Formats: sequence, structure tokens, C-alpha cells
Amino acid sequence: MQHSVLAVIGADRVGLVDEVSEFVLARGGSIEDSRMVNLRGQFAIIMLVAGTGEALDRLDADLEALRFGSDVQAQLTPAASERTTRPALPFRLTGRALDQAGLVHSVAHALRGLDVSIESMDTTLEAAPITGSPVFSMELIVSVPVETPVARLREALAAVCDPLNIDWHLAAL
Repeated sequence: MQHSVLAVIGADRVGLVDEVSEFVLARGGSIEDSRMVNLRGQFAIIMLVAGTGEALDRLDADLEALRFGSDVQAQLTPAASERTTRPALPFRLTGRALDQAGLVHSVAHALRGLDVSIESMDTTLEAAPITGSPVFSMELIVSVPVETPVARLREALAAVCDPLNIDWHLAAL
């Protein structure tokens, strides 16, 4: 089996996931992992598709049919044949703060400095209950190299998050 990543973005509507999953299945592909979300009316789908080389070639060759038939943007990218793994420990990092530019970048930059890999990140912007002020929330799953002391990671996060008034929490999974 080979793997490719299929990324699809289009206007949110009933049946879009059905159409994309049928497209993959009809060409001999199998969805292994996926993330899907409605972002203010645009529905984004990203999925790891497995299949024979011929099945993935059919998916790639027929992308125009998906684009025009479902009125979406679509891209198929070959995935690495092997996972490159290094000894790491999984952690969940959460944070909330009044919205301000650069929150994601500040945290991502601190993680990068310690060679911590972001495996997934979900962010939301919501109104605070009483004031209605925009509150930014983030939840990350990160892989911390075994040679990186967790205390050092906590210090780096505190150095970035505390001045930005990010209420953050780091916990092992």
C-alpha cells in the first residue's frame, strides 16, 4: 500500500463529505486518517488515503472531475513511504488568552526552538461570556524529544505565554 494526502476545500454544504469519500472509494482508495472542519462557511478536508499505486494514480488523474463536479479546490500529495519517527513523548498543550496577533506564531516559535514537533493544533475564537471580548483558545498535541527536559519546555512556554497573558497548561498524554 502507498499513501497520499488529499486536501479539499469548498463551500460548506450538505453532502460534501459524502462526495469526497465516494470519489476516493470509487477509485480504489481507503481513508486512513482525516481531519475536517467548517471554517466560516468554507469546509476543509484533509485525509491520508491509502491504496495501490494504480488507485492513487486514478485519484490524481481524476482530480479535475472532483474539482468541477463538487465545486472544490483539491490537491493530492504523495506521503512519505515510511514514517520518520524519533524517540519522543506526547503532550497536550492548551492555552486561552484575549485575542491578539501573533499568539500561534509565538507558541510555535518557542516549540521549534526546543525541536518539539506539533502533531495537531486546533484553535478557536469565541466571545467572552460577560464582556463579549474575543478570546482565543488553542489545543495542541506535541511530540517532545526524549532528550528535551520537560522542565526546560515549561520554562520556554512560560517565557512566551506569561507576557502575552496566555493561560496555558501542559500535560503528558
